[in-house]
Amino acid sequence: MSDFVSSRLEPPRLELPPPGGVAWLDVSAETANSWPGRVRTGPLGLQIGPLPASRAPYYFKGARLRGTRCIWSASTISGAELTRRTRLGASAVDGPVHILVRAECTGSVFDPVGQPTRATLRVLDSVQEIREAFPANTHLFTLNVPRGTIGMEAASLGEMFGECYELTPFQAQLLRSAVGLLLTGSDELVTSASLVGVDRYLGALAGLLLRTSVRRPGNEVEQMESIRSRTDTIIFEQAADPTLTPTTIAVQLNVSLRQLYRAFNGTESPAARIRRRRLEHAAELLAGRVAPAQVERIAAECGFASAEYFSRAFRREFGLSPRAYRSAHRDRSAATPMDRIGR
Repeated sequence: MSDFVSSRLEPPRLELPPPGGVAWLDVSAETANSWPGRVRTGPLGLQIGPLPASRAPYYFKGARLRGTRCIWSASTISGAELTRRTRLGASAVDGPVHILVRAECTGSVFDPVGQPTRATLRVLDSVQEIREAFPANTHLFTLNVPRGTIGMEAASLGEMFGECYELTPFQAQLLRSAVGLLLTGSDELVTSASLVGVDRYLGALAGLLLRTSVRRPGNEVEQMESIRSRTDTIIFEQAADPTLTPTTIAVQLNVSLRQLYRAFNGTESPAARIRRRRLEHAAELLAGRVAPAQVERIAAECGFASAEYFSRAFRREFGLSPRAYRSAHRDRSAATPMDRIGR
């Protein structure tokens, strides 16, 4: 492992990062915070412990990046066992999707020195029991993402749960590219817009990994994906228009309203996507403007017909009223120069 990565792993840090943060986890027989027999919590709620009756080197060294709803991790493991019991009382239907990729490879996941000899991808629901043994040096990648961020039909996604797929070179490169996010740090992830961007990136990464795991031929599937892609483009470009609705989108795409909603079956609906895009744009305006604008004007600029409805929806999405959100970001901006001087 490189000196840079080693320095990031010492001393042990928080096991679960706050939104927008990167947390490093160093568990081994040699570290002060762990020893053979002790169990620590890792990604996807997995319990980390040494392999029973094994004399192999025992360590788990990795990091996790958290958006608001999505979590991505990369780790190097050897001589360890990762387990998770069935989560009773939780809903597998509404819970997030868990993706677990393991690649047998030498060196650190952050500074690889060879190509994986074997790599597999597993698709799991959020309540499923997991038991994985890592007797030799292995690279582990995990994704925890809500179903709505993946953009796949519920039936297609459901067919993949519990399945295991051989990792392709294309998928391996996707994962390698995402590892750089953990090394770069999270100093720039301080706004709601940046956290939304992290969630979108991780959701798209999960969707691309799943879509390239199996080939789904058929004109209908391609048509549904085309409708989703074109709908997202229309929403991004026209969300500020208060007359934009799922009905007007269907007219622009020359499809029926029923066909439009069927394309988003099992994911975030077109109406919810319009509302989310408007709220994200409002958050950007509230945080970025030097001179404060009236909330009513912000609501109108973002496509909301009612300022009262906008305020309620904004509070549900971000946990603050529009005025409180604006004040919080103004205070953070004012403190930033002093923070930099202190550094």
